[in-house]
Amino acid sequence: MTAVAECAVPPHTEVASASLELQAVLPAARQARTFTRECLHLWDEGEELIEAAVLIVCELATNAIRHGAALLLAERGRGREPDSMITLTLALQPDVLHIEMRDGSEVLPVQRAAGHGDDCGRGLMIIAALAESWTSGRDPGGGKWVRARLPRTTGAHAV
Repeated sequence: MTAVAECAVPPHTEVASASLELQAVLPAARQARTFTRECLHLWDEGEELIEAAVLIVCELATNAIRHGAALLLAERGRGREPDSMITLTLALQPDVLHIEMRDGSEVLPVQRAAGHGDDCGRGLMIIAALAESWTSGRDPGGGKWVRARLPRTTGAHAV
């Protein structure tokens, strides 16, 4: 796990940010959740924001690992490789927490309606329910990003 973080925020700072780069393997979702919780605690955020952010990060990381990294490797015609990476970035601004996940695939996510018996397909619906908004795009350098915007005010977009 490689982590670069500015978690100690001086008083009167407008923006705090932290990034974490991980191998695209399932345990990375847990590491991303832990990293998010620790950063937001260090930034003195409330439990409501922390819980929503951790759930969003979990869904984004899982999608990046299961879909983004797997699609990237399929595009390259190879099996799972150790160099398949995902990157989480948290950016705390006065009114909003920006959460971004990057992976190497250029295939953009599509929100879908999961059936009652489906064991996947709800991640983007969860993100849409918790976040003020979410979006995705292709990185000019390759790969894609998925971003969620989470208001720092209490009670916003609660499920």
